[in-house]
Amino acid sequence: MPTFGGRVSPGERTRRLSPHECKVWLCSHHEGRLGYQSGKGPRSVVVSYAVAGDQILMRLPDYNDIVHYAPGSEVRIDVDGGTPAAHRETVVVTGRAALASGDQKPLIDQTAFQEEWPPDVRTSVICVPLTAIEGFELRDP
Repeated sequence: MPTFGGRVSPGERTRRLSPHECKVWLCSHHEGRLGYQSGKGPRSVVVSYAVAGDQILMRLPDYNDIVHYAPGSEVRIDVDGGTPAAHRETVVVTGRAALASGDQKPLIDQTAFQEEWPPDVRTSVICVPLTAIEGFELRDP
């Protein structure tokens, strides 16, 4: 798995989150940092996402580099949040990204994406399976 130059959540890991807690965390948030390898090297970009079934879905305009470089490659999605004064949580999903296929259309049509695109902007949906999830509760040092 490549590493990316995105931010790293500082703080002391106080507790590992269960897979169920990680999924609940992901479902309650809609923005994360996607790390992927582009033709110009590693990239780390904030993206809007939705959880549908056992996947993270990202609807992006076809002109976005992510649509051209992420499918077929290992990617990383970091989702952070919480109150720095108390404790925070971070969840990381890693997996092989794929372009959504025609048989996923019913799932995509039912997904509540946070971001809307004008009808004349062609978009694609990138899927990342929720099979490799790791989450931690953090306490600031």
